[in-house]
Amino acid sequence: MNLEELPAFARPGILRAVIEIPAGTSDKRQYDPATNTFPIDRRNGQPRRIAFLPYPANYGFIPGTHMDKAQGGDGDALDVFVLCTAQPSGTVMEVEPIGIIELVDAGERDDKVIALPVDRSLLSFDVDEIMELPDAAREILVAWLLNYDPVDGAELVAVRGRAAAMEAVERWVVR
Repeated sequence: MNLEELPAFARPGILRAVIEIPAGTSDKRQYDPATNTFPIDRRNGQPRRIAFLPYPANYGFIPGTHMDKAQGGDGDALDVFVLCTAQPSGTVMEVEPIGIIELVDAGERDDKVIALPVDRSLLSFDVDEIMELPDAAREILVAWLLNYDPVDGAELVAVRGRAAAMEAVERWVVR
C-alpha cells in the first residue's frame, strides 16, 4: 500500500504521521512510494547526510496531503515533526497537532506541523499547544529548521498554534 494515500485524519482532531527520519539521526530519508521504502535522499548524486545537529524530532509527512506548487507549496506532502522517543522509518502514528512552524524554503512554503503522539507513553511531557513548550524547546526546533540545510536557506514566517496547524492540514488535504 502506498503510504501517501492513507487518509490524513485517523479520526476528528487526530492525524496520521508517517515517520521517514527517526529523531537523533542525520541521514535525510524520503519515502519512495514505488518501492514502499525509505532510502537515503540524494543531492547532486551524493547521499544526503545532514551536516548539522541530528534531527531533533521524528520527521515525516501527513499522508493524504499535498502542498500544491500552484498554490505556493513545495509540491510534497505536509511535513510533520513528532516530538517523542525515536521511531523507526516507516512507522505510521496517530498524532495530535500542537502547532505549526511556517517556513519559506527555496522560495516555496514548506511548513512543519508539530505534533505529539496519541500514545502518551512515548512522551516525557504533555502539552496542548506549541506555546506551552518550554521556550528553549521551541527555539531549538526553529533554529534547527532554519540551519540544517544551508543550500536552500529557509526563512521563518511564523510559529502558530494548534488551530493554525489544523487549518493547514485542511488546506492541503487531497480531496
